[in-house]
Amino acid sequence: MQPKHFFSGSQLKWIAIIAMFLDHTAKIISFRPYITETVPYLIESNQLFELSQVFFPLFTLIGRLAFPIFCFLLVEGFVHTKNVKKYLLRLSLFALISEVPYDLAFSHRVVDLESQNVFFTLVIGLMVIMGVKKFTFSSIQNGLFSLVFISGGLFLAEWFKTDYGGWIGILLIVILYIFRSSSLLKCVLGGGVFLQNSWFGLFAFVPIYFYNGQRGKQWKYFFYWFYPVHLIVLFVIQQWLITPYLI
Repeated sequence: MQPKHFFSGSQLKWIAIIAMFLDHTAKIISFRPYITETVPYLIESNQLFELSQVFFPLFTLIGRLAFPIFCFLLVEGFVHTKNVKKYLLRLSLFALISEVPYDLAFSHRVVDLESQNVFFTLVIGLMVIMGVKKFTFSSIQNGLFSLVFISGGLFLAEWFKTDYGGWIGILLIVILYIFRSSSLLKCVLGGGVFLQNSWFGLFAFVPIYFYNGQRGKQWKYFFYWFYPVHLIVLFVIQQWLITPYLI
């Protein structure tokens, strides 16, 4: 019996966006470093800190839902796009645009080569599945070429230190692409890959499993711009509203 499919692509994007926003809120708007370095006794008395200890771990947990959904939507975008080169160019552009906001938000540096934003992971993943599509596993020779693309993507993501790296990020994208015709298999195998990161992330594969194949209402550039803009906003809140209050 076929499952009922009732999540559109737009609805999946909103789930991922909200989960990501909660996760980044918890990670960027952090109270402990400022409290412990400035006024240690406030750890026990500061209400903001106490609330953060209740909600922020939950926000971070919910945040594990975002990345598998983004990977799934990347594969769907690749399969259905009319111009994959423009798709790749758009992702690459926003990877560059988002890097400074990402570095400011997470390391408080304008440039930090120790970690690259998630758009870079998606860009590398897209290039890998473009190669896999070109050299399908229909023959031994093509299969070897596909493995070269996959191995190269894993290495590049790990070497470049992209968010989620190669063994989680790129491998998950490859799994979701290769097994895209089987809703159950791609979710089971994808969940197995994401277990390296979080058990709660397995719940992301529930709405993926019930995806209805419809794009839904499109907010294309909103979703692209949301990533760098929300990082800047959270960074500003942390630096100009939270820190002065604690100090």
